[in-house]
Amino acid sequence: MAPKRAHGPELDDVRIRLISLAAAYGDGTLGQPSRFFPAPDEPVVRVTPVGDGPLGTQVVDLAYPSDYTPFLAAARELHQRATVNLTAHARWWTSGRGRPTLVLLHGWGGGNHWVTERTFAVSYWLRHGYDVAAFVLPFHGERAPGTGALRSGALFPSPNPLRTNEAFGQAIHDLRALARFLRGRGASAIGALGMSLGGYTTALWASVAGPDDIGGLDFAVAMIPAVSFGRLMWRHGEHSPERVRAARAGITEELLVEAFAVHTPTTRPARVPRDRLFVIAGRGDRITPPEHAEALAAHWGVPVRWFDGGHLAQIGRGDAIRDVRRELGQAGWPGRAPRMARRP
Repeated sequence: MAPKRAHGPELDDVRIRLISLAAAYGDGTLGQPSRFFPAPDEPVVRVTPVGDGPLGTQVVDLAYPSDYTPFLAAARELHQRATVNLTAHARWWTSGRGRPTLVLLHGWGGGNHWVTERTFAVSYWLRHGYDVAAFVLPFHGERAPGTGALRSGALFPSPNPLRTNEAFGQAIHDLRALARFLRGRGASAIGALGMSLGGYTTALWASVAGPDDIGGLDFAVAMIPAVSFGRLMWRHGEHSPERVRAARAGITEELLVEAFAVHTPTTRPARVPRDRLFVIAGRGDRITPPEHAEALAAHWGVPVRWFDGGHLAQIGRGDAIRDVRRELGQAGWPGRAPRMARRP
């Protein structure tokens, strides 16, 4: 009599497919970011004036085609199906004076410009000599398929590595295109400030393209960042039915980490100089726990700027942000003279 199987062929198939995807995404991509993150072409941007902004700025909405092609052919039909996600969006507070531009990257479920403006204290950065652009991540805000208040972020990130991996590829592609546009409009530098999912994306962008790339970053600030989506999903799914099914299928935390490794910021060195990299985190954070910030800071070789609050109640974060802004000032921003951007 044949021994009884611990799980059926369908669960075996899930594990085999995940192993295959991890191998396909890891094939030659981890040490060479250009293979998974190719440089975008110059975007054709639709510029729509919105009105007057704080401190003499103009508020402008930007929209441009996202011509990202998924790395794996198996993902391309799924990618094209979400047509609303094929247009990138950003809101730009511009002085028209060629100042450095800070790109804001929201957290999961975000993408509403009104909320982003207040969450990131846009007026604070304008007052200190920066222009600001609030970018909408894939499958968020205006890029989210479907209707309803909870649609933003419903599809990304998710345990589906095909959609999640390609969405991070798309995010970096579209951000580099935005940076090209902003430099072409006179921005003297491009920096990024991201929270949570946006903090992860900021760290990823810094690992792909630095100041020698027209679509790269001159400085990066990752706030309350995740650093491994595999570990984060495994932790938060500890008591869920999905985690139970995954364990029954033989899926482990390490396999999940491997499946998402292609976009994990710590799989490659930062392209931004160390003195322009900053990590801000909350000691009481239970959503992206402090060890994620510590791992990113250790990888970058920088300290964590701690505040006492958590992920949502960010008590004390103002002091950390002021410290970062002062250090940027010591490095020459926003008074640094404009430079000619070099093409990749």
